[in-house]
Amino acid sequence: MGPDEVEATFVAAGKALSLVWLTEPSGRYRIVEPHMVFVSTTGKRLLHCFQIGGYSSGGILRGWKNMEPGAFDGAQIVDQQFSPRDDYNPFNEEMF
Repeated sequence: MGPDEVEATFVAAGKALSLVWLTEPSGRYRIVEPHMVFVSTTGKRLLHCFQIGGYSSGGILRGWKNMEPGAFDGAQIVDQQFSPRDDYNPFNEEMF
């Protein structure tokens, strides 16, 4: 699965308010609540999500993250719904 397919799965899950299981080439995974795709100030397309489980290179397993679709070789919609978070702010310039 390429970055475009990962992004498409992420977007489809976000529209359905479903969790996404993202898999890295190493086999590590992350479980996230998808919120939006945006283009950073450096021109990178990023997935903005709230991670609720799985691997974290920084050691913080839960929290807001911006991830590159190319870092993953798999994405699967999980049959589990989530509710939008109260602290989600698509206009927070510190996060984007």
